[in-house]
Amino acid sequence: MVKKYPYLVGAFMWTAWDYLGEAGIGAWAYTEDGKGFNKPYPWLLADTGAFDILGDPNGELFWAAAVWGKLEQPALCVRPINHDGKPIKAAWRGTNALPSWSWAGCEGRTATVEVYYDAARVELYLNGKKLGSAKVRRCKADFQVKYAPGRLEAVAYDAAGRELGRGELVSAEGPLRIAAKPEKARIRPGEVVYIPVTIEGANGVVESNADRTLSVAVEGGELLGFGSANPRTEERFDAGTYTTYYGRALAIVRAGKCGKINLNVTVANEETGSEAELEIKER
Repeated sequence: MVKKYPYLVGAFMWTAWDYLGEAGIGAWAYTEDGKGFNKPYPWLLADTGAFDILGDPNGELFWAAAVWGKLEQPALCVRPINHDGKPIKAAWRGTNALPSWSWAGCEGRTATVEVYYDAARVELYLNGKKLGSAKVRRCKADFQVKYAPGRLEAVAYDAAGRELGRGELVSAEGPLRIAAKPEKARIRPGEVVYIPVTIEGANGVVESNADRTLSVAVEGGELLGFGSANPRTEERFDAGTYTTYYGRALAIVRAGKCGKINLNVTVANEETGSEAELEIKER
């Protein structure tokens, strides 16, 4: 309609970034209390953002980017495989798919794969083997496939059969580890820095089905918050301990005076963990 009618300047999307409050209005739920528009305690996030509350993108973002012609190549997302039964869908969110093909322990389960692109047709391949072909409707093609780790690739074609682009997802490989990667390495005294914390394989790919309860400790700064994008939890952002959600969490730290910040992340009741170091300098 925006293309057809010159007086339409854009479209309204609810919402760009997820937030606290309006609990569960966008959540695709897998629990009985997930029915209905607003959801009861312990739901706390709206869970309706194209970015989750940590700032990580999901299928809503890639689908919108495809519609507006902003994707350079096809984008793939997968509805969470590690749940039994069909999800309870939400009115304010078109998909709960995530850009992940790393679901340890879910081998053989049926996976819904969504491919976003402005094309006529998409072919899907897993580890080089063709799984199928699907028409693209409203910039999205859907596939039902059996999950197996490896490399999932989508190839998009126009109506004449010419290739338009390729996109892929890969699984985490090797032993899993905790990784803490500050958004920048040098900060000013008193500045706030965001430090994504992930569970990932040796190849740097985040594992979506190996969540752990993590604890963080900070030297040289103040921990302002630590948490994940889980929309339904009783954990606290100010406790310094939180469980990852689909392999991701986020620490927010305020720098002290000149010197260094040391962030230590450990798995609860285990010795394994990760450290991150930031340099504090006047500028």
